[in-house]
Amino acid sequence: DHLILQSQKNKNIIYVSYHSDKDPLTPANFKQQTMQILKILGYDVSLNLIDENKIDGKFIKNLDHGCGIPDKALFRKELPLMLEKLQKRKSLMQENSISYPCGNKVFTFKDVENQLKLIIN
Repeated sequence: DHLILQSQKNKNIIYVSYHSDKDPLTPANFKQQTMQILKILGYDVSLNLIDENKIDGKFIKNLDHGCGIPDKALFRKELPLMLEKLQKRKSLMQENSISYPCGNKVFTFKDVENQLKLIIN
């Protein structure tokens, strides 16, 4: 439900995933299904499914969870592409908060003076 609520508020989110087809923690088909759901909800989605042939020893180092990809290398590769895509989009987000109902409570995350504030009602 939270993904549907999020998609109603803001679709200006880009999801990029590198996932090992041998990931011992999360099966590749689960990641594929998750990314397909995000795509159906209207998000910009990119799934890079990694097998033995894509291990280069520099960027992709192994088939473990995370593929041994250094954070710095990931940001260096993906951030410029994301920023370029986002610059071309108009932000439709007018509110500075989002609320998620859960049971008999509502969790509201609000941007207040550059800090994230959680309000539970």
